[in-house]
Formats: sequence, C-alpha cells, structure tokens
Amino acid sequence: MDVSGGKPLDQRPGLREAVAAIERGEAEVVAAAYFDRLFRSLTTQAEVVERVEAAGGQVVAVDVGRVTGETAGQWLSGTMMGAVSEYYRRSGRERSADGQRRAIARGAPPWANVTPGYRRRDDGCFEPDPTTAPAVAGAFRLRADGATIANVRTYLASVGVVLSYTAVTNLLRSRVVLGELHFGKYEPNLQAWEAIVDRETFDRVQRYVAPRGRQAQSERLLARLGVLRCAGCGSAMVASVQKQQGKPYYYYRCGAKTDCTERSTISATIVEAEVVKAVRATLADKQGRASIESGRRGAELELEVAQSALDAAFRTFAGFEDEPAARERLTELRAARDAARDHVERLGGARGATRTMLLDRDWETLSIEEQRELIVSTVRGVVVFRGRGLRKMVLGMAWNDDDAERILSAAARRVLTES
Repeated sequence: MDVSGGKPLDQRPGLREAVAAIERGEAEVVAAAYFDRLFRSLTTQAEVVERVEAAGGQVVAVDVGRVTGETAGQWLSGTMMGAVSEYYRRSGRERSADGQRRAIARGAPPWANVTPGYRRRDDGCFEPDPTTAPAVAGAFRLRADGATIANVRTYLASVGVVLSYTAVTNLLRSRVVLGELHFGKYEPNLQAWEAIVDRETFDRVQRYVAPRGRQAQSERLLARLGVLRCAGCGSAMVASVQKQQGKPYYYYRCGAKTDCTERSTISATIVEAEVVKAVRATLADKQGRASIESGRRGAELELEVAQSALDAAFRTFAGFEDEPAARERLTELRAARDAARDHVERLGGARGATRTMLLDRDWETLSIEEQRELIVSTVRGVVVFRGRGLRKMVLGMAWNDDDAERILSAAARRVLTES
C-alpha cells in the first residue's frame, strides 16, 4: 500500500518479500488485483518475472491473467502492457511537473502545510497572517539577539503560536519568511509573496541554526547529536535502555540497520561523563557576558509583539466580544501582554546588572539544549569500539571559540533575565 508501482524492487517491501518467499520455496504464486498497480516500470517487471519463474513460480494479475515471458508472444503481450503502464506513469509525472512549475511561478506553494506567520488565500497563494506574522517576526529578532531555541519556542507559545522544538528550528531556517518559494529542483520564485522577516535578521539567525540533524527525543545528553560513532560501520549510535534487576541501565548502541561486524555499545554514564569532562577542559577559560540592557531589549521586543497580537485579535473579534471563545482568546493574549510588560518593568529597575557565565564553573546552570550546542560545536566525534570501559573510546576534539562564547553569552542573558 502507498508505494508507487514505478519504484525498483528493492524499494517495494511487500513485492520484494513476495519474490523472496517464492525463491525460498515458501510460496508458488505472486498475485495482484491489477496489472497497472503491480507494474509501472518495465525494469521492475522484467526483474520480478525473471526471478519468480527461475524459482519455479508464477506472476498473476487478476485482471489480465498470467504475466510471463515463456514464449515470444507472451513476452510481447506482457511487455506492451508494461510499456503502456509505464507510459501513463511518466506522462502523469510530466503533467504534474508542469502544474507545479505554474504554481511556483504564480506564488502558490505545491505543498499542504502553511508556514506559521502566513495564511493561504483562496487562489492557493500565501499572504502574511495579521495575527501570527508579528509573532514570527519577533521570534526571528529574539533568535538573532542570541535567544535559545527553547526560549524562542516559549515566547511563541506565549503569543498563541504553539510549535514543537523541531518545528521552531525548521521555521527559523525557512526561506518562506523572506517571500521565497523553493520546491525540489524547480527554479525558485524569489518574490512569491510579502516577506515578514528582513534579510539582515534572517542572515543573522542562520549563524545560530546551522543544521544539527534531528533533535534528541531521548533525555540522554548525547542522544541524536551525531557525535557517537560505531567503529565497525561508522553509523551514529542511538540511546537505549534495558532493565537489570528492575533498574534501568542506559547505554548507546550501534544504530546500523544493516550488518555490522562491531555492533559497539557503551554505557551512557561513562561516555557522557568523558565527553563533558573533555568539553569543560577544552573550554575552561571560555566565558560569556550579558548585561541587563541586552535582556531589556529582548523583553521590550516581546512586549511589542504581544501588544501587536492583542491588537490584531481585537480587530479580528470586533463585534464578537461576547462569544465565549473570543473572550477566552482575548483574555489569554491580554495576560501574555501584561506578563511581558511586567518583565520590562522588572528589568527597568535593575539597570546596570550584568552576568558572566564561565563554562567550567557554570556548566550545571546551562540548560540541556545549551550543553548540547556546546558539545556539538566542540567535539568532532567519539568512535566507540568493542571492549570495556574507557579503552573502547577514541574522542576527537575540534572546537570553535566564537561558537562557545556566543552560546555562553546567550546562556548568561537567559539566566540574567530569568532571575
């Protein structure tokens, strides 16, 4: 189900297993309801028929009967049907491509999801959403000023834009906010709709959102950072847990889905402690500074965006203030605006305050996201062999002073404004 008949055999798990069952002698016939759903590729058709018949089996499509190449006539008939089936697949793809090009040219994204900050018009094109566009623009300015992804996510949620950590990361990388439409290998439309973020701010943000791979779902410090590698196959190691006498034992294991001669594993406690030790030793003299003034700028920006969201909601709900849903939403936005205003007033009474974050001293003060950022920017990789204890590790370091100081300054700003 949901697999194109034009894909090669190794990308069609159901058909691949059916052919394998024939070759193992566990089955005799590969049967399908419709020929044009079974094969939309002459190459795949020829491979399947040849392998199945070589093993003494048969290929049957209920609507046309047996598909075989035993005689010249049968081969010609099957090949002609296969060619027609592949033709329709190819022509459909070409027509779809033409439609996608036209959609891109007129500024209509050929995908279903709508990027936060925008809404889709009746003609399929994007336009800024007056309710959420100011919030998204504010999120970019916060990130450009050094806020963490977690802080940006919290801010967005406070103004009614609730996104996952990964969704926030993707949003901060999206060129949609510049008014650009990029899709596949097609020529992009660089003026598809109105931008909601200026290019200078966007470029500043990209220095903070360099792709790091998927974010960790596990709470383990090194989960999915990509720094742990199996010595046998080079695959990234994944976090796992098993119970021993009723207690959880956390470890990292080779994440390869294919055969690996090493299949390395290592205790999560051991490898995390060594990586943290190495990072703290390498960056022992690194520090970040923040003043209350920088925190105040971010707080004022939050207040500006919160007020904009409240004003937009008042305009949207004009005449419907008595509706329960409208009252509830306005109450939420007013509370977010009041909280942002209180934050600005608190910072205004603490002018001149500063915070210095020294990595070796303040490591435990850092959030897990900040710790992970420092690890990724510092550790080139940890290769894990089979063995015991620390003898199975080879740790390579390659640090970036600017990254470390930038991360620590952002952490200092967070601690200062939260205190």
